[in-house]
Amino acid sequence: MATEAQKRASRTYEKRNPDRTGYETLKRNAVNFVGALDKQGTKARHYVTSPYGANRYRDDLESLISTARDTLKKLEQ
Repeated sequence: MATEAQKRASRTYEKRNPDRTGYETLKRNAVNFVGALDKQGTKARHYVTSPYGANRYRDDLESLISTARDTLKKLEQ
């Protein structure tokens, strides 16, 4: 568990580097969603294999792939 000093240091870093911390948060969320099925015993795996998630996970991954391809094309222009 993080000490109060560590928590304050983290919050200070986040305030000084908002673009980097925001970007890294977005990336981490995407990576966690994509790799959720491989994470045994985690909430992420539970969510994507639950009755709600199991019906949507594959379609959402395919949508993310399509969006990523479209974005890569835009970056190449």
